[in-house]
Amino acid sequence: MKKLLKYSLLIAFISCQNKPFEISFDTYNDYKTETNLRLTGWFPNIIKSDSYNLKSGSHLGSCNFVKFNYSNNKSYDSLFFNSTKVPLFSFQQKIKKYDELKPNWFPDYNEINNTDFEIIKTDRYDIARKKSTHEIFCFCEN
Repeated sequence: MKKLLKYSLLIAFISCQNKPFEISFDTYNDYKTETNLRLTGWFPNIIKSDSYNLKSGSHLGSCNFVKFNYSNNKSYDSLFFNSTKVPLFSFQQKIKKYDELKPNWFPDYNEINNTDFEIIKTDRYDIARKKSTHEIFCFCEN
């Protein structure tokens, strides 16, 4: 009950300001044990058990940014191999369009490059994997 009240107050406070709704989970277990679908629904359905440091910054009516780290390369290799590729320029332009809404933990559009990133489309998300740091960055327009 205390947790529900805490989230309700947080949502009310944030909705009164022109700021994103932000949610984070330290571990996959924290994410998976959250029963409030409103909180976990901001994340794409690609998150695996080796994920950690999950973050979402959502702007209702415009866009959603997601980031998480992973420890097992193989768990995402097949996803990136079998999904529709997104051109780098297309992804960069979407990020640039929402630059003023982008959280500080999401890379700038000019930091995203072909040498370290690969980008795919699944469901409504464009998903960029930064191979050198084992990070995944997701973006969708609402």
